[in-house]
Amino acid sequence: MHELEFLSEDYLRAQFQRRIGFVRSWLLLAIGLAMVLWSLQMGAWVRNAQAELAALRSAGSAVDADVKKVRNLRTEARSYNQRLDLLRNLRPRIAVTDIVAEMVRLLPQSIMLDGFDLDYPTEAETERATLCLRGWAPNETTVTRAVGNLDASPRFEHAILVESKLLSGETHGRRSFIIEAKALPAPPAEER
Repeated sequence: MHELEFLSEDYLRAQFQRRIGFVRSWLLLAIGLAMVLWSLQMGAWVRNAQAELAALRSAGSAVDADVKKVRNLRTEARSYNQRLDLLRNLRPRIAVTDIVAEMVRLLPQSIMLDGFDLDYPTEAETERATLCLRGWAPNETTVTRAVGNLDASPRFEHAILVESKLLSGETHGRRSFIIEAKALPAPPAEER
């Protein structure tokens, strides 16, 4: 059976439109409320993040002084290492004092030196030097023993007798001599 509707069609359409408007209003209100709540939550997250960042910055500032000290110490260490390298390069590997000490230890006590020279081939080459000894000895055997001692030493190599002659006006056999040898650098500390 058909229902009879006594209301006009325009009235029914208007009533339908009002219901749709009412639902739309409630949906719009719900979406707006959700956006407000979402923005409040986002604000809370942002405030928490800013508080954490401020806490980290204040903690970082306590460490900044230590970081600066470490950086300064590293810079100083690099500077000192460069200075040490420069000094190592300037210092000859063959030190005159070491050569003299070794030479005195090796020469027989009866030898008298008039002088010695330690010549480096160039200023850049500090690992090679030539030692030239001038002096006199009581006899030829002492001179030969001096050359042998120098040649057997690890600090000298190729020791040769350049000149040996009787001192003028001598009757006891005293001889003047010139000995040359190549001086070598001292062995590293762990080999000594």
